[in-house]
Amino acid sequence: MKFCLLLIAIHLAQTIYSMATERIWTDIQGRSIKAEFISLDDATSQVKLRLSNGSEPLIPMKTLSPADCAWIAEQQRAKMAFFMEQKANVGKVVSLKSEGEESVGFHVYYPTTFDPASPPAMIIMFSPGGNGKGILGTVKAACESLGWIGVGCDNFKNGVSESTLDPKWHEVLPAIEKTVLHNPDLIYLGGMSGGALRSYDYSETTMRPWKGVLAMGGWLAGKTELGCPPQMAIACVNGDKDKGAIEYGKRELPILQKAQATVKSFEFSGGHVVGTPDIILEAMQWLQKTTVPGKRMPSGERHHAPLDRDNGTLPK
Repeated sequence: MKFCLLLIAIHLAQTIYSMATERIWTDIQGRSIKAEFISLDDATSQVKLRLSNGSEPLIPMKTLSPADCAWIAEQQRAKMAFFMEQKANVGKVVSLKSEGEESVGFHVYYPTTFDPASPPAMIIMFSPGGNGKGILGTVKAACESLGWIGVGCDNFKNGVSESTLDPKWHEVLPAIEKTVLHNPDLIYLGGMSGGALRSYDYSETTMRPWKGVLAMGGWLAGKTELGCPPQMAIACVNGDKDKGAIEYGKRELPILQKAQATVKSFEFSGGHVVGTPDIILEAMQWLQKTTVPGKRMPSGERHHAPLDRDNGTLPK
């Protein structure tokens, strides 16, 4: 029974995560066709393929060649192993690195409610000092409460040029997506100070359906436009004594509204520091509630921040 449930979970995840692989398929009569593998329905033993014309026929597995059946079985075994590995991480912070020249460290928190059969939302966080585990710690309790996956990225810190950090981002994001089972239509960005600005930047430049930004003590640093996905939710979390962030937030509100973003401010007692756990939870609950579903994408172009002298610190 447990084995069958696991196969059903695998099938559900393959439906959510269409890990399409194009290859040549051959039936038992020797006829061949080029198509992408979409999923296997274990209950009916039918394979869903995607043809070049976009159609997605269901093919009975018994009509495929032994080599094709063996290939599918191997995909299922690999998927099962991946699910079991993910499930073992429940309630833990796992530290990983991207595999490439940049070797970017990132830290992942899996909530105790994590279920591979129903992958949750994910928020990717940045700190002004490049401490991924530290910034992850600021949202860990909220992620646990909401059932979200939290990710904190190392290396991304103030005072480092875009030309240095952009390659790191282009390497670590696919690594996160590959190794962390999440809902790809429910992804958020967030950070503190320069980390918040970085979230705004990547919501413009990276072609993903970003749903929102958790901006703590953040600002747009002179951007006159923001090319993020339309209808994105932006939660601005500022200390009541963080006059710089509050003032810039008021000035920048029309820019965010022009980008069709829904914006809400959350204040707590403090200065230019991360929000308190209760206010972060409130802000993330609002992000979840305000999220508009759909595959809206950003422009892919960065609107430069002329006042960002060191990638995020508010001017004195």
